[in-house]
Amino acid sequence: MTGARYHCRDERRRAVLARSERADMSGIDYVEVRRGSTVDQPTLIDVVLVKPLPLPQAELTGDQIALTGGVRFPAPRVDPVVLAAPGGTQVSRYTVTVPGGQPVDFSTYRLAIVAGPGADVPPGFIDPRLSAVDLSFAVDCFDDGDCAPGGRGPAAAVPPDPRFDYRTRDWGGFRRLMLDRMAVLVPGFREDDPVDLTTTLVEALAYRADQQSYTIDWVGTEAFLDTARTRVSVTRHARLLDYTPGEGASARTFVAVSLEPPGTAGDGYELRASTPVLPRSPALPPVVTASAYPEALASAPAVFETLAPLRLWKWRNEIALHTWGDERCTLPAGATAVTLVDGGTGATVPLPDGGEATDRLAPGDFLLLAETAAPDTGRAEDADPGHRHVVRLTRVTTTEDVLAPGTRLLDVEWDETDALPFDLPVTAEVPRPSGPGRRVVCAAARGNLVLAEHGATLPPPSYLGLAPSAAEALAPRLSPSGPRAGTAWRPSVTGGIGPLARTERHLPADPGQPSASALLTVDQARCMPAIALHDSFATWTVRRDLLASGRFSRDFVVETGPDGRPVLRFGDGTHGLAPAVGDSLAVGGRFGTGQVGNLGPDALGHVVLAATDGGTPVVSVTNPVAASGGAAPEDDAAVRAVAPQAFRRQERAVTPADYAEAARRFPGVADAVAVPRWTGAWQTVLVHVDRRGGADVDAAFRAGLLEHLESFRLAGFDVAVRGTLAVPLDIGLAVCAAPDVPRGEVGRRVRAALLPTGSGGGPGFFHPDRFTFGTPLFLSALLAAVMAVPGVRSVEPLVFQRFDRLAQDELGRGVIRPATAEVLELHDDPSFPERGRLRISVGGGR
Repeated sequence: MTGARYHCRDERRRAVLARSERADMSGIDYVEVRRGSTVDQPTLIDVVLVKPLPLPQAELTGDQIALTGGVRFPAPRVDPVVLAAPGGTQVSRYTVTVPGGQPVDFSTYRLAIVAGPGADVPPGFIDPRLSAVDLSFAVDCFDDGDCAPGGRGPAAAVPPDPRFDYRTRDWGGFRRLMLDRMAVLVPGFREDDPVDLTTTLVEALAYRADQQSYTIDWVGTEAFLDTARTRVSVTRHARLLDYTPGEGASARTFVAVSLEPPGTAGDGYELRASTPVLPRSPALPPVVTASAYPEALASAPAVFETLAPLRLWKWRNEIALHTWGDERCTLPAGATAVTLVDGGTGATVPLPDGGEATDRLAPGDFLLLAETAAPDTGRAEDADPGHRHVVRLTRVTTTEDVLAPGTRLLDVEWDETDALPFDLPVTAEVPRPSGPGRRVVCAAARGNLVLAEHGATLPPPSYLGLAPSAAEALAPRLSPSGPRAGTAWRPSVTGGIGPLARTERHLPADPGQPSASALLTVDQARCMPAIALHDSFATWTVRRDLLASGRFSRDFVVETGPDGRPVLRFGDGTHGLAPAVGDSLAVGGRFGTGQVGNLGPDALGHVVLAATDGGTPVVSVTNPVAASGGAAPEDDAAVRAVAPQAFRRQERAVTPADYAEAARRFPGVADAVAVPRWTGAWQTVLVHVDRRGGADVDAAFRAGLLEHLESFRLAGFDVAVRGTLAVPLDIGLAVCAAPDVPRGEVGRRVRAALLPTGSGGGPGFFHPDRFTFGTPLFLSALLAAVMAVPGVRSVEPLVFQRFDRLAQDELGRGVIRPATAEVLELHDDPSFPERGRLRISVGGGR
């Protein structure tokens, strides 16, 4: 089968093929498996076609039958002779022989008709969408049920009024002290004469003493993290404790752009990087001219800007999803591929570097999958805005539908991290008062998408064509404007429309870059101020600190001043270059950060574009998904609470517990234990890892964990990563069902509640995340889980021990205790009986 696979409740592909006028095209309708009475006897598979095919063109050999699948045993080989029935001039079914003596398991196998050995496409007379079918060689049913799938606390105490006791350390106290001293030293001195020169001098000295006293108090206050009041002092104290406070982050979202309808000019229009996008306002048109931008900027609560250039194509305004003739289809949650109707024409536009930009979709492009109409009403206004998801394409291939030869199709794929988080209805049938239902297309894709981030660049980009006076009025400035002799230059940034944007580095539109979901995840610890300084020679670079800066490095640090404005700190000539007297620096940056940027979907609605003679082809813009990631600076109180504990974080591994703790920090690890081993020449630490969800410790995961542990490892010690030592269980239960409940239904409920995948798809009692290294299984907990199942009247344990091992009185003790590196498991999979067995006998009921 080619293209995307849908879950459709009304599969009509076979009916469409049967009604097709093509007599030389058919497909697989169904298969029948006839097992031999013994293992050594052959198995016959009857492959029934949708409609007969002419002979001899439709003859097949064993090399054209591809049988795949199997979890315990590989797929069996087939006999080279394939019988065609009924014979004569037509064939309506094939009989494939599987020689005896080949073991098979209880999993699902897949039979496909291919063009030849090693081919993955069917012959020309077989429909690619109906060229394969799933089958099972299992005859027995191991299910006891049906075999078919089926408040008020006490009032807070009022804090007492603060006690202010300045004593002699303010202006009044110093004035009184000096006047009293003068009265003792100078006979006849009149202290109540305000116009006396002596009084004036005393008051001036008292003022200076008050300022000096404040400085002493300020130094003592800022010397400790618990008493520091300025943000600079709090941040520096935290850095000394190996903790970096968060200074805020700017939100991100995706912006979808719509162009004029097909048939008009505008294909290949470039939406440049740093293009402003404004929130919806009834006073603004969809496209705001550059001349109106300053006024709109002053009233906008938040401004977003695109992070990369984007070529716009009209056919990407809305892209249809192809369902291969089936109806009532749904793209299931977890999907990583879909088939699109290709509306591109191969048009190209020249690029400044001499290359060409094409309208074809390519890896690295963003794609929006959205519900466009409600599947129950068929109306667009009832569509669920939560059913919108942006993915980043990793693979784009052309394909075709043999039953629709005039339709060009594209199979597109994306990374698993962008997997669809919900079931997306693609087509539906809306009932009518009378007659057949109405077919409704419920979903579509959009391709003109670009990543945008909260913040406005000031001064605005020159390509907007803003008047020089207007651009100069919006430009930020440094105060004081330049360094002075004898003093350190610590200018503050004035102007702008808010705090400096805090952003991660811009990511280019490269297929190897992170997925769309990763791009929307903002890490506040990695965000830096979006500011740039330029002198007459080069550009200055913002750093987190100047400890690694050389004496000629044009680096600077952005700190928060007492008034909340950004303050720039330059080097001292040893760590970073110090600006010389007379230097002039031009400043520019992006302004806007914090939670105000976390806008909801469709909150953006205006784009700012430069005015051109022919106008712009852009019709509308919006953000189909909510903006996220915006964060305010970390509160000083939170920094004081967290920073003193930062240095306690263990960053080296000495004991086995240290290695286990370091392994638990790695993403995807549920638990870990470490066991040291002497190899005869050196020490090796075996780190056993229990992955979340019971996933296997594959080569890629092992390599990543070893790299993570390398920085913790002691010299002279080797580290080896191993998986869990699984301990399968053998459990037997006798369940008594309630009188009014079918016995088979009770057994099915108990089995579903105990197995790893519980009822309703949730975790069951033996889910891998419930048991980790050394976690014991108590019989009382197992019986309690069974008694909680509806319809269970009582339960009696019959078998309670390890699988394929003699019992050691676990049933009598009521507990099974694994060793340190062992993990209990029970899957009850007939294809893997060594992974645990669960036997349930049900009595009573009806």
